[in-house]
Amino acid sequence: MTEITKYSEIEPVKLDLKDKKLLYEIDFNSRQSYQQLAKKIGLSKQGVEYKLNNLIKKGVIKGFYPVINVPKLGYLYCRLLVTLQNITLKDREKIINYLINHKKIFWLFYMQGMYDLIMVIWAKNVSEFKDFIEEFESNYGSFIKRKVETIMTDVIHLKHRFLLGIKEIEEIHIKETDERIKIDDKDKFILNLLSKNPRMSLVDMSKEIKESPKVIAYRIKNLEKQKLIEAYRPIIDYNKLGYTYYKVFINLYKTSKEELLKLREYIKLNPLVIYFIEGVGLPSDLDIEIVIKSNQELFNFIEDLKFKFPKLISDYNTVIFIDTLKVRYLPY
Repeated sequence: MTEITKYSEIEPVKLDLKDKKLLYEIDFNSRQSYQQLAKKIGLSKQGVEYKLNNLIKKGVIKGFYPVINVPKLGYLYCRLLVTLQNITLKDREKIINYLINHKKIFWLFYMQGMYDLIMVIWAKNVSEFKDFIEEFESNYGSFIKRKVETIMTDVIHLKHRFLLGIKEIEEIHIKETDERIKIDDKDKFILNLLSKNPRMSLVDMSKEIKESPKVIAYRIKNLEKQKLIEAYRPIIDYNKLGYTYYKVFINLYKTSKEELLKLREYIKLNPLVIYFIEGVGLPSDLDIEIVIKSNQELFNFIEDLKFKFPKLISDYNTVIFIDTLKVRYLPY
């Protein structure tokens, strides 16, 4: 049985400046040692270890995951948004457990708004994506009110800057590419272990793989150098910090490529923005994800875009992310 975290007005976990800096530093590199983090944050090694474990204990950090550039292994980044109907709690649990255990699903969210579920599927081609949709509809079609199928051309991860108000952009692109990287069974074993626990030590990995820590370190560095492993990120429960995680669908008036590029770059400068999605079949012209503290902050975000780009912004819709149910950046 899968228990969904209930969105509620809870008392936010209080963070000091060191906590915020720690979350910022581990956002794109959660494999850093306590000693490395201590130097960057200005704490002792023991102090960093205590703070990190405390953030995990309080549920601010729900886990960690490696961002693997799976398009370089020959996969499409496919997404399915679903609105449910005529459903009981038992039915919903059954559907969610089915999706969590499905090997093709690598990201699964429970949402509130015009969509209830968003899932990301790795597929070798469009036909494979179509087969998954038909399989899902065959099993649970009577509960599906509406669905939107999209193929992503670029998913931009923006480093979490909202706690510190940093405008400087650091980004990762998981995008469609013709580049292919060949990996062997040992690389696959390493990626599998990192998908379970990106902070797993080389010594512990060597016990599992039956290979020396030095060889494993070399292989990991090589995967990073080839940009197959793009980053190691924490799974953050934004609600625990007093924030709400929104997906914002923005429709635009007809515009030139140049104006659209200016709008995209302006949006990415905002520290509240954490993802920017591009693709085919999107429900809107712009698909972004932000974390905000209040409805007023959301209103201000949209108003700012309207005033800065009065001839571009038409209308918008939002969906709230309630819970991260699965993250596994690996198609096997």
